[in-house]
Amino acid sequence: MSVSKTSPSSSGASLDVAGIVQQLMEIENRPLNAIQAKITTRTTVISDLGLIKSKVSTFQDALKAFQNPTSYSNFIASSSDSSVLNVSAGSNAIEGTYALTIDQLAQASKETIDGFSSANGSISIDPLGLEITIGGVTYNSIGTKIKSGTVATINALKASPTISDVKNWINSLGVEVLATIVPTSLDKYALVIQGTKTGEDNAVTVTGINTASSPITSPVLAQDSEFSIDGVNYSRATNSINDAISGITLNLFKTSTATVSVSDGNDNSKGLIDQLITSYNDLIKTYKSLTANAANSNTVGTFANSPGTLIFINQIKDMFVKGITYTENGESKNLSLGSLGINLELDGSVKFDPIVYANTNINLAQSNGGSIKKILAKGVEIGFISDANNLKNLLTAYVKSGGLLETQIASEQEAVDNLKIRQNDLQDRLNSVQNNLIAQYSALNSLLFQLNNTSNSLASAFEGLVNSQRNS
Repeated sequence: MSVSKTSPSSSGASLDVAGIVQQLMEIENRPLNAIQAKITTRTTVISDLGLIKSKVSTFQDALKAFQNPTSYSNFIASSSDSSVLNVSAGSNAIEGTYALTIDQLAQASKETIDGFSSANGSISIDPLGLEITIGGVTYNSIGTKIKSGTVATINALKASPTISDVKNWINSLGVEVLATIVPTSLDKYALVIQGTKTGEDNAVTVTGINTASSPITSPVLAQDSEFSIDGVNYSRATNSINDAISGITLNLFKTSTATVSVSDGNDNSKGLIDQLITSYNDLIKTYKSLTANAANSNTVGTFANSPGTLIFINQIKDMFVKGITYTENGESKNLSLGSLGINLELDGSVKFDPIVYANTNINLAQSNGGSIKKILAKGVEIGFISDANNLKNLLTAYVKSGGLLETQIASEQEAVDNLKIRQNDLQDRLNSVQNNLIAQYSALNSLLFQLNNTSNSLASAFEGLVNSQRNS
């Protein structure tokens, strides 16, 4: 609350009410200032705990990518004739060459009822109704749905319908059937009824349309795709097949032959190692900054006096330098980070050595035709002690939702909220104290003013009396 200076309207003695109250309130405000300082300190702690959580999460993401075998499965697949089929490779593809012969493409049911003079031309429906059957379920335009012998009621088609009415009724069924009206010539229209899925199991049959005046032309029967791979016959309901060759998706375009080739992609292990190193060094740099003290830095970190708050970072460092564990032919094996070119520096960071990395690749290729990428693609773990005690689990414990860091941040936030409640309560009390002081000293100032006026009046009267006596 601001305080204005109060003084009497005439000359004479007065108090600097604003100055007096300000000095008194400086003393009264000391507890409030202390609370505000605590809020600032804890708010900074919350912010920096959030920062360290972000750095740990980034390192965790890099570790997951590094340890995930699919990260290294960047296979490349190609077709000898892209007009016959195209192909794409997934993470579980297998190198090799595959000979394909496509004998038949999958297709959906389609019936075209032709010869209408307009989009609202009338259509003759059997008195027993128009029936659409798909997947063993029959929908009848008289308002019934029959499934496994059970009859249910649905919306019925209006009497004396037009082809637009039939189209709307079919589309209202909400099943894998689509009806459209298309112009076939300048003054002719057709009602097209087709399945939205290919394959024999998704066949659509249409009965109950009087075709004497509007014949069904060129009906298309639903069928599966039929093809062979290296002499083995296959059939599928679609032309997009992802379960015939491991990790490969085939998209069939026409009946013919083609060859599919699958090869390993570029070596991306160095890129994943770089990501791991960058995120780890960023975490360590942040940790050192937040725990820096006057003995080792010109800038004191938030946790300089409580380094134990981030002691888990040392656990991360210890587990990280333990190296790699993986399984090959049922046997557990170890690989040092140094053999991958990941060297520990004196300041706690790590640095990549491309020469060591290259030499390890050469040695693996010469000994068993292997490579760093092939080892990492087996699935590796860094800092593995046991299934329950490993670097992956340690990171998860701290950064997961409801984890240790989130719990610590929530605790600090609760403390801040409580301090703000105390701050508001104390501020209200101090406002009351200040108002009372202003009132008291303003009243005292008025009293002094009155006393001063009284004193002046008495002095004037006395002076007048003295002068009167002298003149007599």
